[in-house]
Order: sequence, then structure tokens, then C-alpha cells
Amino acid sequence: MRNGKLSDVRDQLTKSPFLANIRNPDKDAWDESTPLHTAAKAGHLDMIKLLVDNDADVYTSPMASYPPVVIAAWNEQQEIVDYFLNEIPDKASGTNGLGITITLAARQGWTHLVRKHITYDPLAVHQRGWIGDTSMHWPSHNGHIEIIEMLLDAGADIEADEINWVGGKPLHWASEHEPESVKVLLSRGANVDSLNLKEGSDYFGYTPLMMNASQKNDCAESTELLLEAGADAGKRNPAGRTALEIAEGKKLSRIPAVLKSASSS
Repeated sequence: MRNGKLSDVRDQLTKSPFLANIRNPDKDAWDESTPLHTAAKAGHLDMIKLLVDNDADVYTSPMASYPPVVIAAWNEQQEIVDYFLNEIPDKASGTNGLGITITLAARQGWTHLVRKHITYDPLAVHQRGWIGDTSMHWPSHNGHIEIIEMLLDAGADIEADEINWVGGKPLHWASEHEPESVKVLLSRGANVDSLNLKEGSDYFGYTPLMMNASQKNDCAESTELLLEAGADAGKRNPAGRTALEIAEGKKLSRIPAVLKSASSS
């Protein structure tokens, strides 16, 4: 797969058709979990078409893995992305015939596909991805403002928790380094002092301000927005630390300066 020898792959599939869907035994190779994933990562379009013609699963378990189309996108294989989304989207099961779930379309910033999902299935805004994220979490984290607004207008839950990974609400995710997302979420009624409820997470009991203070991005613009919205800088996490103490522990500079200035004014 990696070397792109189409004739070798064709010969193997002729002898053993089941190989089109064989799983990679290396659990850490999540971006090469099937032959289709490997070919998508490497940008071998002819090989992908051969695998699809041999009944390779285009979108296996969309709620439990990243599909080949996303692996292609993350590796900047645009020709491969276009093939999956424009030529064979109907082969991607569980995607409303669009080639990708709403949560991953929102993560990628593919606004037109998010809009189509909402049109085809208004309840799609409540879908979750395989880490327990809602359609709101990644666009908030990645600064896809139009998608955030679109999802909220369609009834997405602004206070929904991500439940399987680090936890937190969309505002927690936005507070890391996306001030424009923070601004929109606060304007739409997000609770500025909401708590991360994911037990076992390193960020359990964190407010968005604490989450902001815990990240190496040192995004003071988000700090200012949260404070202006009334965030309680004196709140403490389960370990007894304030946002300022968290930021200083991370050896940040800009966020502590904002927090100290706010406390002295």
C-alpha cells in the first residue's frame, strides 16, 4: 500500500479478496487501520478506486474511528478527499449519503456539508463522535464560527459535555486558543463558570477560565473575554488551585498578567 504498486495490490486481491478489509494488527497505527486508510494517507487514488471496486468498506464504524476521507484531509490529499465526498459519498454508511458524519464535517470546517446534514436530518446536531464529542466541540476548538452559529440556530446544546476523552463543554474547548469562538459562545448564553464533569480527566472540575490557563497557547485574549463575561477567577479546581496558580504552574506569561491586572483593579 505505502509503495503504491497497483499491480501487486491487484494480484493480492485477486487471490484473496478478503484483504480489501483486513485490519492492521498494530493498534497504534490508527491512521493506517485498513488498506483504504493507508492508501488515503499516501494519496494513492488508483489504489483506492481498486479497493472500493473490491468492496472495501468506505466508512467503517463512523462512531468508532476516523474514516479514510479524514485521514486524507489531515495529510493534505485533496484529490482523495474530493473522490470520497464528490464521487462515492453514498458508499459511506451512516453519513446521510454525504460521505462524512456531521461531527467530523464540523471539525474540518466543511460548512456546506454541515448545512446539508441539518437539512436532511435536523436531529443530526445532537450526534456524537467517537470520543463523545458533540457537533459543537471541535468547531468551537477550531474557530469555525459560521458552523457554530449554524449548529446553535438548529438547536445544538451549547452546554453539552464531551464524555469519553478530556471532557468539557464547547466553551472549555474554545477557551484554549480561539477567542472568536469564546466570544460567540458567550454571546449565545454559554455559562462562563460551567464545570468540566468528566471524572478521571486531568481537567475534571475546571471552569473555562481554568482550561484557558492550563494550555501552552497562553491565549490572553480568551482570558480577557471570560473575565469580562464575569468569570470567577477565585474559583479553585479539585486540587485547590485557581486559574492564576494553574497558569503560573505552566510557566505562562500573558495569562497571569491579565489575571493579576484584573484582581488588582
